[in-house]
Amino acid sequence: MFPASLLLLLAASATAQTTVTPSIPHSPPSTASKLDRRVASLSIEFSYLPSFGGNNSAPNELTRSLIQRIVDRTGVGPDLRPGGITVDSSVYDPSAKLGLQLVTSPTGGIYKTIFGPAYFEALNVFPNSTRVTWSVNLGNNTVGFAQAGIKAALEHIGLKSGRLFAFELGNEADHYSWGTTRPSTWASADYTSQFLGWTSYLSRNLSIPQHMFVAGGFAEDPTSAAPMTTRSIIAEGAESANTVKLYAQHTYQYSTCDPPRDAIATLEHLVDHRNITAYLDLWRPQIAAAHELGREFTVGEYNSVSCSGKQNVTDGFGQAMWLADTILYGASIGIARLHLHQGATLVFQSSNQANGPGFSWYDLWYPTESERYGAARAAPSFVAYLLLAEAVGRTDTARIALLDLGSAAPEQLAAYAIWEGPALRRVVLLNMAPRTDAGSETAVVDLKIKTATVKRMTSAGGLEEKDSTKTTWAGQSFAQGVAVGKEVVEKLEDGKVTVRGAEGVVVFLH
Repeated sequence: MFPASLLLLLAASATAQTTVTPSIPHSPPSTASKLDRRVASLSIEFSYLPSFGGNNSAPNELTRSLIQRIVDRTGVGPDLRPGGITVDSSVYDPSAKLGLQLVTSPTGGIYKTIFGPAYFEALNVFPNSTRVTWSVNLGNNTVGFAQAGIKAALEHIGLKSGRLFAFELGNEADHYSWGTTRPSTWASADYTSQFLGWTSYLSRNLSIPQHMFVAGGFAEDPTSAAPMTTRSIIAEGAESANTVKLYAQHTYQYSTCDPPRDAIATLEHLVDHRNITAYLDLWRPQIAAAHELGREFTVGEYNSVSCSGKQNVTDGFGQAMWLADTILYGASIGIARLHLHQGATLVFQSSNQANGPGFSWYDLWYPTESERYGAARAAPSFVAYLLLAEAVGRTDTARIALLDLGSAAPEQLAAYAIWEGPALRRVVLLNMAPRTDAGSETAVVDLKIKTATVKRMTSAGGLEEKDSTKTTWAGQSFAQGVAVGKEVVEKLEDGKVTVRGAEGVVVFLH
């Protein structure tokens, strides 16, 4: 039996809270990065855009409402990239009566994506301020398919609308050597040569202005073994045709595409600030290479776990925490925008992938009723996009930096400062640690600020929460795209804010 004094000591240690006092510059340091209002953007699998957008006679009102919640906070819609692997099976048919027709295998693999004029109606649920990066078929190796796709976008979106932001050739060209349209020796120099040839040809034939194409969009992490990177194609002369607008690569930190990677795609590994920062740091040389040329670097497609996510890992509130930290850290190292991929399982991605057909386990929302998810609704992770929208704000002068909290701070506590012009405006605190009953992971952050308000992203069940009516931003849930509940705006207590495990807060300075 423990003595009473030891029991009191154990109880005190179980409920002890760490107090952190960050040093926050009042004006942005030279290392702060520009923070784009559209930093949290979207990529939707080309063959599933109509599922998310609908059409003129049956628009997807859930999508419209959810996107409007973002616009309410930033003043602009997120950028949109209809893209992904099905782009490289896409063929435009101007006489097609349906917006989309899929040619599939008996097991559901999409081997041809025929789209017609009505396809573009799916874009109409997005606000006019949403800019579109339009992807066309490069994988088939037939320039006529790409030309027809771009011509259709010029006709149905139009350059004068301001919505047609850029063109993209194909999807993840560094994987083309795995298929049948390129030789096994297909390499970076081959891609660069084809990019220069096709973009020059298409620009000339379709009267496209200079600097309208995304270069890259590669899948493999940019390690020394990567077959193609932003740096490699720049060295090979990607800029020589004056067609590049920006550079992009893709990121998927984990995967269910094969058993070995599936085994390590766990919630514990995913929601880890150290893992997130170490992974994104791989892209720093690629970002720098683009910036040296005065070009933006974007993550043109990404999510947490490739091959459509993972049940019990990416379909809960943990995904919200991962999103918030990934996007803010990405912005802090110079990534202009990150396009979160949405869609459904594509059964031919891998011969031994874990997932079967159905909307992806990582989607921000389930756009229509389905057998896998039931009624259409927002996913538990959607609230992350509201935290991010309010953190970013409504101006084009914002800058962001990750704060050094010192060695004594909890390893899973992340802090970001955001300035507008010369003034500190917001601080974002993310406690990535799992929530425990004892509350030992709770952090108290002393900001030494007298007047400020706080909004909180949290859930009833911590990282594992799957009920989107129980995941909230500022006390409100958004399962059907509209706020439910009374907004809760907190105040600092003696300059301090408490952040439990599996919570994020934005502190607004006044």
